[in-house]
Amino acid sequence: MCVYMRDAWGLCSDCAELLSSEPLIGSEKSPATMMPGGLSDTKPATPEVQQLVNQVKPQFESRANMNCGVFTAIAYKTQVVAGTMYFIKVQVSDAEYVHLKVFQSLPHENLGPSLVSFQTGKTRDDPLTYF
Repeated sequence: MCVYMRDAWGLCSDCAELLSSEPLIGSEKSPATMMPGGLSDTKPATPEVQQLVNQVKPQFESRANMNCGVFTAIAYKTQVVAGTMYFIKVQVSDAEYVHLKVFQSLPHENLGPSLVSFQTGKTRDDPLTYF
């Protein structure tokens, strides 16, 4: 049996091996919490997410006309598109947060992350939502 990630129909993206004839999303065989194209659950920021945030910080500072001494990723959600869209809560001061929408293209495109959009004036308790 193939050990690679399977899509919603049970097909492996690398070898197209079929696990079963029934869809996995919503079935008892898979506790999938995200459908393709939907937002994931909120997760604590990882070092990889912080690296994305560090890479788009100059784009944010330029577009928001801000200079941020603090720029710490707190939490994030993802959306699988033709690459990955990240929705990231970032702390920019003691009490101020921003939400970033960052696109990371597929690896073979060899492009860095880009800041798509952002929301300012957020608090630590504001939920990450699609924007």
